[in-house]
Amino acid sequence: MDEKTEGQLRVIRKVVAALQVADVSAWLFGGWGLDARIGRITREHGDVEFWVERIHAEQSKALLLAAGATALPTQPPEESCEYVWDGVPFSTAYFDRRADGSFSQPLGRFSDWLFPPGSFDEQPVTLDGTPVLAMSVSGMLAMKEQFPALRNGRPWRQKDIIDMARLRQLPP
Repeated sequence: MDEKTEGQLRVIRKVVAALQVADVSAWLFGGWGLDARIGRITREHGDVEFWVERIHAEQSKALLLAAGATALPTQPPEESCEYVWDGVPFSTAYFDRRADGSFSQPLGRFSDWLFPPGSFDEQPVTLDGTPVLAMSVSGMLAMKEQFPALRNGRPWRQKDIIDMARLRQLPP
């Protein structure tokens, strides 16, 4: 395992630990979320991304800052917060629960993004020996499939196409 991957895994563990003290859940998504669902590291990752329920956005930020992360003023605060911790970039994006059991990100550039019921369950998976929450397979697949059609989306990258194929092979 290379140094970058080891650093990202350390930050994942630190984020999970910092938020657990206040019972705040954070779900990995993107490449690390997929690897957590697969149960092994499949490729190098550019960043680490977590979803946090919007009602915990400010509390999660305070907890992460108190634990040693540095917030960066790079994102609209209603959408997400980017951080760096021990030189490793990561982010928390915020979602809302909807009355029908689905989820959305109603504030900001991606207000047309919708996630199916079950996208954020509380059943941990194991990533490199650490129990973590990860967005569900159906939730990550919905994210990827919708992205090009979103108002502020963009075309799929090659890694998105590969990730979608991997997600389709996993149990929902």
